[in-house]
Amino acid sequence: NHPNIATVYETSEVDYEGRRVGYIAMEYVEGVTVASLIRRGPLDLDQTLDIVEQTADALAEAHKLGLVHRDIKPSNLMVTNAGRVKVLDFGVAQHRTRRVAGPDDETRQSQSSDDLAGFVGTLPYIAPEQATGREVDGRADIFSLGVVIYELACGAPPFTGDTTAQLLQAILQQEVPAFPGPERDPRVRPLERLVRRMLERDPDRRFAALSDVRDALAAIRLGRQVPDTIDLPPDSRSVAVTGFVNISGNPEDDWLGAGLSETLTAGAGQLEGVSVISRDRVAEILKTLGQQTGERDERLFLRAGRELRARWVVSGGFQRSAETVRVTASITDVASGQLAGTTKVDGSLQAIFDLQDRLVRELARTLRAAVAPAAGTQDTDVVEAYEAFSRGLLNRRAETFESLDRAVWLFERAVSLDPAYARAHVELGAAYATKGDALSMPELYERAAVSFQRAIELQPSLARAWRELGSLLVSMGREAEAMEAIRRALTIDPDDASAPGAMGRALFIGQARFAEAADWFERALDRNAKAGWYALQLAHCAALVRDFARGERAAERAMALQEAFLSGREGLFIAGSYIRAGHLAALQGRHREALEYFNREIDFLAGTEHTLRHRILVELNARLGSAYLQLGEKRKAHAAFGVALESFDRRVRLGADDPFTRYYAASVHALRGEAEPALAFLERAIAQQPAFTRARARIEPEFDGLRGDARFVKLIA
Repeated sequence: NHPNIATVYETSEVDYEGRRVGYIAMEYVEGVTVASLIRRGPLDLDQTLDIVEQTADALAEAHKLGLVHRDIKPSNLMVTNAGRVKVLDFGVAQHRTRRVAGPDDETRQSQSSDDLAGFVGTLPYIAPEQATGREVDGRADIFSLGVVIYELACGAPPFTGDTTAQLLQAILQQEVPAFPGPERDPRVRPLERLVRRMLERDPDRRFAALSDVRDALAAIRLGRQVPDTIDLPPDSRSVAVTGFVNISGNPEDDWLGAGLSETLTAGAGQLEGVSVISRDRVAEILKTLGQQTGERDERLFLRAGRELRARWVVSGGFQRSAETVRVTASITDVASGQLAGTTKVDGSLQAIFDLQDRLVRELARTLRAAVAPAAGTQDTDVVEAYEAFSRGLLNRRAETFESLDRAVWLFERAVSLDPAYARAHVELGAAYATKGDALSMPELYERAAVSFQRAIELQPSLARAWRELGSLLVSMGREAEAMEAIRRALTIDPDDASAPGAMGRALFIGQARFAEAADWFERALDRNAKAGWYALQLAHCAALVRDFARGERAAERAMALQEAFLSGREGLFIAGSYIRAGHLAALQGRHREALEYFNREIDFLAGTEHTLRHRILVELNARLGSAYLQLGEKRKAHAAFGVALESFDRRVRLGADDPFTRYYAASVHALRGEAEPALAFLERAIAQQPAFTRARARIEPEFDGLRGDARFVKLIA
């Protein structure tokens, strides 16, 4: 007798035309169905949240009593004249003949289909386990309610098809489409996250109880902090290798920790039924959380495991004495914090690969996983190449110009010692590409492409090589090839946290499809909440499509990571978040606020040696000058413009000329009323990056002074 459930008075069967027919007598409810409301047009977010929160409360109460509805859909939800939701037909699924209704069938008439005999529910609202005839529980109602929420929010269900077969295929295979259109309410994004979790195909990855859904809906409706339960639980069989600490303390041996972490991660990937989180992602999270070099902090590792949604974390230490190495490792259950197992192995440095294989076997034993045939932890048997590779990893992650140069040299040494070392080729390519980005040197991009292609020749199933190649091809202006390479990466490893970001960059930089790019960056952030670079790009895309609320949330996310880094405790070494916030403020006419953001970026860059520092200074001072100009402070504006052009010229003298900074130099000349150099700079930038540069110049206010110039109109056409 719940206020949101239509009261059932009687259920029974009668003889009708020679056969037994079940019936149910229930409360008469006066009002309209939610299906009718949807047909009238979009509901506002508050009305949507009110309806689904009441529905979730009713279902949560029913589930406590062991009752599962199994046919939640808009036509089974009534809204009374007083605004109260009533869930209809509760329990009918347990009494009616086994059947499935069609997508447009509000009365749940039997659908004639030999293939579907034995199913209960209504397309397109049934859960995958219903569609495949498996046993269902309350989590099937969670899925169905998720479909209803999506339809209320977006105007159409997430799964569509012209035929029953197409609908079933969509439910079983199709990814949930992103919520369409710009966000006009900050509650939309957490609601979308909630729906995505409710629509997980695997019931174990949905919410465990509808009470959790109800609580999350209430928090979203009130604009409060959304509970952690909105996010996915740990992957049931995922592991993160958080690192091996140098116990002996000799910094010359630090490379062993990097190598052990990398190769044990590779080895864990060979365990059947176990998914492994990439080392780059683990290293990024640990850096964000403030891990100090050489620090072994089990609480920090557990926190990283929770951030990564890992089931287990593997950590340990090593001691080297002359040519002997001892490695200890512990496997910890993230949820409980309890040790799942420990191991200790000893061996000579020259037998390091055998030692690592023993670690993998111990890991497999603890996790009760089989080791794939012919599995190994390392794709080289040359110890000197392995050492060079491991030292290169340490330097690449230090993120300074000097360390990047050392990383390049070390990876080059690794592949010269073992030309068949696939992962070393990938890391060498990544180092070349990073250096090419910083210095705008096309020849480095060419070298990077050769390295990635060599890695793919050696190991065609290396997802990261395909993804890195795709990102590189965007920088080289080969967008179609780039997107194909990224798709290959996603096919090989659908859980790759970085591939959605790479696809976002291809759409953003390569094709100027800003709205689609924003959705991909959002997906990347959903997989890796601490990836500040994706937040920066999302904020930029949102600014370009004038979706200010979404952009400001992304900029705030990036600023939080950048500011945490400044604290010295945790955070991410990114730059540019204040520029993105300032750009968004300026586009909305808040130029004084924009100035504050730009000056904070100047202060940040003054105290760091970020590899992109000088490149960032060009855009920063161009936007700073524009804000001063809007406020009538011409002297300060022209001083900032001078710094922007000086920074650009300095890069050009160093051989670092790229279309992005050239675009900002063009904007400075345009703001100074200098049409000739503005057009010349813009023409060169368009020649190098046509779609991206033209699309921005068409909408950026910095070029408003040129819109009456026929030459400008022709350039951006």
